[in-house]
Amino acid sequence: MTHFKRTALASVINLALFGIPDAHADTEALERRIRELESRLEKLDRAGALSAKPAAAVPEVEKLSKKVNTLERKLELQDEVTTGALQKLPVFDAGADGFKITSSDKKHQVRLRGAVQTDARFFLDNNAIATANQAGPDRFEIRQARVWLEGYFFKDVYFKIMPDFAASNILPDAYLDYAYHPAASLLVGKFKPAISLERLQGDSDGMFLERAFPTYLSSNRDVGIQLHGAFSKPGYKTEIVPGPIDAKNTFTYQIGVSNGSGDNGSNDKASAPASASDNKEINGRVFAHPFQHTGYSWLEGFGLGVAGSFGNPNQQPLNTQNQKTPIGQSTYLDYTRTNTVNGVVLAAPTSNGATSRIYPQGYWYAGPFGALGEYVISSQHIVSGTRNVKQENRAWQIQASYVLTGEDNTFAGVKPIRSFDPLKGNWGALQLAARYSELDVDDSTFAIIDPSKSATKAKAWTVGANWYLNSNALIRADYENVSFNGGGGTSTRVTDRPNEQIFATRFQLAF
Repeated sequence: MTHFKRTALASVINLALFGIPDAHADTEALERRIRELESRLEKLDRAGALSAKPAAAVPEVEKLSKKVNTLERKLELQDEVTTGALQKLPVFDAGADGFKITSSDKKHQVRLRGAVQTDARFFLDNNAIATANQAGPDRFEIRQARVWLEGYFFKDVYFKIMPDFAASNILPDAYLDYAYHPAASLLVGKFKPAISLERLQGDSDGMFLERAFPTYLSSNRDVGIQLHGAFSKPGYKTEIVPGPIDAKNTFTYQIGVSNGSGDNGSNDKASAPASASDNKEINGRVFAHPFQHTGYSWLEGFGLGVAGSFGNPNQQPLNTQNQKTPIGQSTYLDYTRTNTVNGVVLAAPTSNGATSRIYPQGYWYAGPFGALGEYVISSQHIVSGTRNVKQENRAWQIQASYVLTGEDNTFAGVKPIRSFDPLKGNWGALQLAARYSELDVDDSTFAIIDPSKSATKAKAWTVGANWYLNSNALIRADYENVSFNGGGGTSTRVTDRPNEQIFATRFQLAF
């Protein structure tokens, strides 16, 4: 009897806690019936004790015992059905990493994520801006407003669909990645080509509001296919990292074929057709962490690699390749402002013929310290009418940062040890950063482009502070000074464009 009570009670508690609607009414009825039968058995037991007759000889006791056993078995079956149903239910999770729904067998997952960036930009010399026809005036703007889905099916097929409601590039990412084995995964769709290191860094993870000059000599996004993989040091497990960038394993590679969208181009802009010809662009990258798993913690985060591309576009428009200053986003190289020859304005040039890029790159993260650098040579043929020149633009940058509050500095940003909570004396994490960057436009470009309206060189130095309130919220503040060679005169006299001085700040939420 005691065993029966424990079993029945446990079953009833399980059903009540998990709230299975169709079992609740049956359980209550069974519970009432059990109480009635227990009461009758106790009375019969007392009667049997008074009469001194063996309990087994009383027919009523045997009959009730059979009913009790039947009810007990029914409760056990209902418990088994309830447990089986619960094991098939998906797992819902919500936290700093977004909202996730994962199947009970963990083979399928859908994750909802988002990012919002609200900026304020203030040019510190509006008179110079007006004279040079720069990007001003001071403004508030929504830089990003993204909500996206990512996840996987059958453990191996990963996906990402990310629209952006604040940008002209309204669908930055839309891809599938069949990551069956870490040594060879297949990425198809629209994604960041594996060229510029800073471009491959997460859009919410950089040290400044905007990327430096070398980034703008690589494609922004492109549509194509990429084979990528990774290897780890012998004796260590290689992680599967879906998507266009892997900053975790010892050695990684990417090699892809895409439409080719030009410097800073992206295929979904109306002025940059998906493919100007049947010719495609081939790009590739190799990257290594040579000191990973060596025991030298201060060198574990050192990475070095090289990337490149080559293609052969046919009459690809260059207006999307106009070059802008990093923070101010002011156009200083405008391919639509062409020279005038014999009173006739030259036609807007196109990219026609062989193109190539080479990108040596690297970073080093050690404790609170971080540094990143890259160099690029981007070569293409620009054509206007009968004029055809080979252009080789060059750019480089070096940036460094330090987390004053002691958190680890990483390629994926900073995670505060303590979230912002001033009433408890917690202020989040504070990072200081500095950067120097240059872009040198090939002199041959100005056989077609008007040198009085486009600069031949831009040099920028930037300082910034990043206040991480928690792992999702961040406040940035940057000051940048950009100087130019050329681009500030009239058609008869070329002078230097006035320096651009700008202060900008951003509030960012990403999950």
